[in-house]
Parts: sequence; C-alpha cells; structure tokens
Amino acid sequence: MQQARRIALALGSNLGDRAATIERAIAELGATPGFVVVDCSPLYVTPPAGGPPQGDYLNGAVLVSTALPARDVLARTQAIERALGRVRPDPVRWGPRTIDIDILWIEGECIDEPGLEVPHPRLEGRVFALRPLLDVAPDAAHPRTGKRYDELPAAHLPITRA
Repeated sequence: MQQARRIALALGSNLGDRAATIERAIAELGATPGFVVVDCSPLYVTPPAGGPPQGDYLNGAVLVSTALPARDVLARTQAIERALGRVRPDPVRWGPRTIDIDILWIEGECIDEPGLEVPHPRLEGRVFALRPLLDVAPDAAHPRTGKRYDELPAAHLPITRA
C-alpha cells in the first residue's frame, strides 16, 4: 500500500435538500475505512455547467487523507453516490443529480486511465471546483507542471457563498 496523501473531492448537488445531501456525503466519507476527512470548504451556489435547463447547484470540496489507490477512492465515492440516490450512467449528460462526487486532485499524482483522470480534466476552468479546492488545499498545484491553482484566472472569478 502506498503512503497517505491528500485528495480533494468535489461535491455537488442540485436535487432535493442539497445541503443535507452534501452533509450526508461528507459523513459517509468520514465513516469510510481508510479515509480521514481533513477539511471541508464552504458551500457555494453556482449555475449548472452545461446540460439541460436545471436548478442551481450547491458545490463544495472535502480534503481527505488516504493511502488507498485512486481506483479504490473512486469506487468508494461512487458507492456513496449510489447510496444517496445517484443513478449511473446518468440518464442525461450533465443533467440534474442528487449528488456528484468527483476526484479533483491527488497530491503528487497524475492519472489518465479509462474512467479516471486526475487532476480533473476541467478543473482549471471551473470556479465552482477551483475555489472549494483552494479553500481546503490552498497550496495545491498541478502534479506534473507544478503550476499553482491559485494562480489560474478561474480561481479569481466571482462566486456566491451559500
């Protein structure tokens, strides 16, 4: 097993009691064997990024520490999504969802495999993912290039706290 490292997970919801669903997801992450929840960002209200007309999202991030391989982290986050009512594959691409948990960043790791790309492929242009990431890991940088995420233009775009 590898050494524990920091992993930032994005959480988003735009169906049902969004805040309660995100709180339950955080509690489930904290109860997951091998995960330690280190920090949680504030929640932000953001419009959907693409997809059909739908309600605004609540978005945030959780920083966990784990020695689990990235594939195991993905499997565990998807199990939590299912337990909270997420259906995969999504009936509508970028459609509304009860919960979305994405691996945004893994300290020191780049992964490009079918079904798993880390850092998240659209992280650098999405304030709703970048700002929460920087709330929990202000020193986060791209593992390959070393470019700090707080230097990206999207990190300074306006965003509304919930």
